[in-house]
This record gives sequence, C-alpha cells and structure tokens, in this order.
Amino acid sequence: MLNLKARLNGKVDEDRQYMQTRVAVRERLLAQELHELEQTLRNQNQCRLTFPSTSERHEMYLTITPQEGYYRGGTFKFHISVPPEYNIVPPTVKCLTRIWHPNIAEDGAICLSILRQNSLDAFGWRPTRNLSEVGNSFSLFLFKIAMQLYFTWNFSDGILFRQNSDVYI
Repeated sequence: MLNLKARLNGKVDEDRQYMQTRVAVRERLLAQELHELEQTLRNQNQCRLTFPSTSERHEMYLTITPQEGYYRGGTFKFHISVPPEYNIVPPTVKCLTRIWHPNIAEDGAICLSILRQNSLDAFGWRPTRNLSEVGNSFSLFLFKIAMQLYFTWNFSDGILFRQNSDVYI
C-alpha cells in the first residue's frame, strides 16, 4: 500500500512539473507572438486586441470591424484562450457577438481549419503556426473568403448563402 501511494505521489509531482514546464513554454511563446500580433493589428484599422488582465496574457479578446463585404460596419468580438499545451494545441476561440454566419454556430463555436488540431485539409493547426496567423485568418476567412467556401459549420446557412446571397444578410 505504501509503495502504491509513493508511486501516485510521484505521478502527481510529474504531472505538476509537466504543466509548469508547458505554462513556461506558452508564456515564452506568447511574449514573442503577442508583440508581432499587436504590430500586425496596429497596421489594420479593422482589428483590436485587448486583455482582461495584464498578468494573464493567455486570455484575450479580438474585436473585428470589417471595412468591406457583407459584414461591413459591424463589430464582432471573439474570446481567445491559449491553453498550456500551446503551440502543440491550437488556441480556442469563441465568437461572443451573435451573428448569422455559415462558419459560426449559434453558441459562438467557429468552423475554421486553422483552429482544428486534426484537420482533413492542409490548413489545420501545426506547431509552426502562431497567433498572427489566427488573427489574419479571422478577418480574411470569416469575413471575406469563407462566405464563398462549401465547408460550413451551419450547413443550412451555407446552403442559403450559396443559393441566394442577397437574401442572406
């Protein structure tokens, strides 16, 4: 019994050490990537990045105000959470603004290849990807290109858009 307890305590210590290492790796990556992302967004008038806490930079909000297309003039807010396993695991993103979009579910879940760890296409998450690519994908794919694609989260909205895009919006 004592041997089992010692092994379990050892496993708990290993798990704790692993998570501390992963968090340290994530924080180091975020320090580099957030600087690049903020510079990229500064050059765009349509995106703004904010943080609810200065000490927890792995939680952030991205606000997009498209300058063209069907959603021009709207303001859409996304919550981005970077898990401890980042860059092996993609960030999780949820749309906080209610929107009728074929790639965004009613609960805010987003259908975007770059956010999927196991994607059938070549555009899924890879450890070489970064937050700047995620930010660019949002403004590009969700508000420009994705409206023309056939891969949608909300299948009925995708069909409606493809059949009569004038009525969609």
